[in-house]
Amino acid sequence: MSLSTLGREAVVGIAMLGITFATGVYIGKRYFMYRRKKSQKMFDVQGDPRRAYLLRLSLREHPSAKKLRKHLLGITSQDISSDAAQLLGNLAKLINSRKILDMGWSCGYNPLILALVLPSDGKVIANVRAIEDVSYARNSWNEAGVERKIHVEEKTEEQTLDDLLSNGEAGTFDLISINMANQQNCRKCYEKCLRLLKSRGILAIDGVLCNGAVLKRNMEDEGVQGMHQMNEAILRDARVYLSVLPLGDGLMLCFKL
Repeated sequence: MSLSTLGREAVVGIAMLGITFATGVYIGKRYFMYRRKKSQKMFDVQGDPRRAYLLRLSLREHPSAKKLRKHLLGITSQDISSDAAQLLGNLAKLINSRKILDMGWSCGYNPLILALVLPSDGKVIANVRAIEDVSYARNSWNEAGVERKIHVEEKTEEQTLDDLLSNGEAGTFDLISINMANQQNCRKCYEKCLRLLKSRGILAIDGVLCNGAVLKRNMEDEGVQGMHQMNEAILRDARVYLSVLPLGDGLMLCFKL
């Protein structure tokens, strides 16, 4: 065999090795991405059939609440998912809640879920913003027979908290639900909520992930920075037990000692 033939075979062999290596890398990357995609959170997409299956197995939605939720779809984004709202309702029932404060952007869905589990003399103070339209929700509240339990306050969250504290209502709430996604003073709101809450009461904070912005190292938004700082502070707060659930945009449950 001539040297030229050996040289050509060596070149061909090296080329084949290169092609094989490149093919292996490509297949490996495709497999890794496939596995990564398969292992993603099952609730990333609202249309995920697994989520629909779990909701079918667990969601016990009052007809008026279901009607309201369907009406609100496409009109406004609920501040908390229906399964998370049910969880808060279940917790409120378990601790025999009689007085609840709800500060979210649900356009009346959450107050309805919470009012349904309260006794006849129970009360939900529903803080709403001027941009929220609860006129349709009032019809649903009336249909469900809970309208008299829901007291609407059209103020900012901070103003509502300040007024309640000024009126001597510290330590009187069994459960407080608040959306802090766009709060500029998360730590202050947290402290005020904790003051209003009874011992063994529950504080539910929605929006603690800020749509994932809290994961970024360079957080330029002051609201996101405030949320991140509050999350870190609550982790070290010995006054509460803590659980964070992957519901909605991150639901933090604080159980006051």
